[in-house]
Amino acid sequence: MLFVCAGSIIYLVSLSLCATFDDVTNLEQRFKKISPNIRPRFNQTEPVAIGVDMMLDSIKDYDEVSGTLTVLATYVLKWHDELRNWNQSEYGNLSLMRTPILETWIPKILIRNMVSKKSVFFFDNDVDTRTTYIRYNSSGHVTFLVESLHECSCSAEVMYFPFDSHACAIELLTVDFNNEVQFRPLSKEIYLNYARSNAEWTVKSDFVENDLSEYYSMVKFNMILSRKPRFLFLNLVVPVIFLSFVNLLVFCLPVASGERASMSFTVLLTFVVFISMVTNILPTSDDISLFNVFLQIQLFCSILITFCAVWSISNYHRFDEKDKGGVMANILIKASRLFRKRFKINKNQTDVLGEKRMLDDVNKNRQQLDANVNDNISNEVTLEEIRYSQYFFDEICFKTFTFVLVLQLVIYSIMLFCRS
Repeated sequence: MLFVCAGSIIYLVSLSLCATFDDVTNLEQRFKKISPNIRPRFNQTEPVAIGVDMMLDSIKDYDEVSGTLTVLATYVLKWHDELRNWNQSEYGNLSLMRTPILETWIPKILIRNMVSKKSVFFFDNDVDTRTTYIRYNSSGHVTFLVESLHECSCSAEVMYFPFDSHACAIELLTVDFNNEVQFRPLSKEIYLNYARSNAEWTVKSDFVENDLSEYYSMVKFNMILSRKPRFLFLNLVVPVIFLSFVNLLVFCLPVASGERASMSFTVLLTFVVFISMVTNILPTSDDISLFNVFLQIQLFCSILITFCAVWSISNYHRFDEKDKGGVMANILIKASRLFRKRFKINKNQTDVLGEKRMLDDVNKNRQQLDANVNDNISNEVTLEEIRYSQYFFDEICFKTFTFVLVLQLVIYSIMLFCRS
């Protein structure tokens, strides 16, 4: 019986301390008597300090060509209202009050680097506006949550594409003077715990800055967006590198096969297609990416390879018709003859040092070969020298373009790994 009485007393006391409909209505009527156009200060010369925090919900899209960042974010605004507070005991121990934004004072907030509309407040209809509330506690501390989907301008930095990072910012600005409203950040970082991941971009780092001047107050939320490079690396960079090595195989095809010209022109057109793809992805600015430079050099090398392939085919048919005229053809024959002579001398010296005894049949075969390739015997160009000059030209071209390609890859890799 004692416990029943104690429970009844506690229940009646709790009912007497709960806020009733009349308590909430009376407090609401009191708030309506205060004009929403008046700043919440008894001394109207004092500024209203507003704390701002940002919770990033998701990165919808980032378009490097137009330099537009689309984000969904929630902004938490906090300030102290000296006009709207109450004694909890007078209103049924009411500690929290919600007030529609149209019936109370709120700061006008702009986003400085917005692409189209600059206001942070976006409401789809009147119902959405009427059901957006500001929360007051009994001491006058205010919490206002604003969710907004907006497009901000963000310049692209594509030097290390597709391993690029971009510095973007969302600049919250008040149109009131600094002596009326002052923004200050609530934390030094953006709240990312509930942010949904993006398939292409990730937030590498973030920090918050505060800028106060005589005419405005601004909080700047900075983000470093880093691209997830796996997709573009596997579908763009790797095919270009493989295609560059395939382009060198033009000089491995026999001239008589008749496939050199078709292969070189096919690879050249493929490079043009890849350049068109990169042009559609990257913005038209003076900031040129290293991969674009690499692709342009490979295009130039492909043009030179095509020229060399066509020239080698032309010389092949000219030599086949026993026409040995032409300045370039004579230079090629003389260069190949000189190279073969030096190669023969070096080989002979190596054989003398490495072998003291040689078989008689090997000596006879070598003497016959020396008699055929010795240009001091006669200045007449033989068929064997013509064939060797073509082989010499293909070998020189293959080694030269291979060296250029490997050098490019090494420099490109070093610059990527050494980027800040």
